[in-house]
Amino acid sequence: MDLTDPTAVALDIAEVLKREGVDYALCGGLLLAAYGQARETKDADLAVVRADAGETSSLLASHLGLHCTVAFDRHRFGGLAISRITLVEGDDLNTLDLVEPSDPAYAARALARSPATTLRRREIRVLTPEDFVIFKVLSTRELDLEDAASVLSALGTDLDTGLLQRELDGLAESIGSHPVRDRWERVRARS
Repeated sequence: MDLTDPTAVALDIAEVLKREGVDYALCGGLLLAAYGQARETKDADLAVVRADAGETSSLLASHLGLHCTVAFDRHRFGGLAISRITLVEGDDLNTLDLVEPSDPAYAARALARSPATTLRRREIRVLTPEDFVIFKVLSTRELDLEDAASVLSALGTDLDTGLLQRELDGLAESIGSHPVRDRWERVRARS
């Protein structure tokens, strides 16, 4: 595996997860290039539902021959729980972030909607543009709001705004500690 290539990292990890029956979908900076304004990213981000970081780390080590270390497991960032696994091979390293919405019912719906697509002639599942935007709203970084706004600007009327609004309204209720509505309004104002 070429750990200096985040796309190769995501594809290899996705293949292992699929083989092991772990539900996932590509999200983050790599997917932004398909839906909005591309920006540089160096890691792989995968949406999951209740994936255990320790078990995932062990799977990757055994299937890919990497040294894998859990940096943190289900650390709360806004409306998301993120687990980070550091991947090491020789002198190269990279990270995998397992991104899990705090509302497991929504996470399951998002992954159920995730279509399979082809990237570098290999199959990988990806979040829909609508769920990509929602994941960015659930985050805490300003950069994530810019990413979501770039998707709204790029795809405009092609997005299912009814789905977006229904899911965001539900998440505002189920994740009351995160300012879902405020962040969504800020995304809309930027696009």
